Amino acid sequence: MHHRQRGLSLIWVAIGMAGLAAAAMAALFSMRYGRNFFAEGVDKAVKQSGAAAVVQQAAPAAAPLRRCVIDGKTVISDTECSNSNPTSKTITVHQTRGIESPKVRKPDPADATPQSMQDKMIEKATR
Repeated sequence: MHHRQRGLSLIWVAIGMAGLAAAAMAALFSMRYGRNFFAEGVDKAVKQSGAAAVVQQAAPAAAPLRRCVIDGKTVISDTECSNSNPTSKTITVHQTRGIESPKVRKPDPADATPQSMQDKMIEKATR
């Protein structure tokens, strides 16, 4: 009597493991190079499918940020502060670079030149 085994065949298990290994390698490369290959792949797929144009058309134009006083509290919002509120003022947002490290001074060219062999020998002899 011949019994056939039920479940996944060895070929499908090998294909699944190869796919899992490829995903793990892509994750490791993403971590190594500081890029997210998964997000880049999704962005590329969305751009090619034309879904990005639909999403852009559906997104409403952003309202400007406004500062106003509501119930004695200062609020910064693009929806709650209306033009009818007398304390409402439009806020201009400035893009900043964040914290920049201080500039390092360039070394003096006289200090950067290597000593000649004669200078090294004189220095060694005077010690």
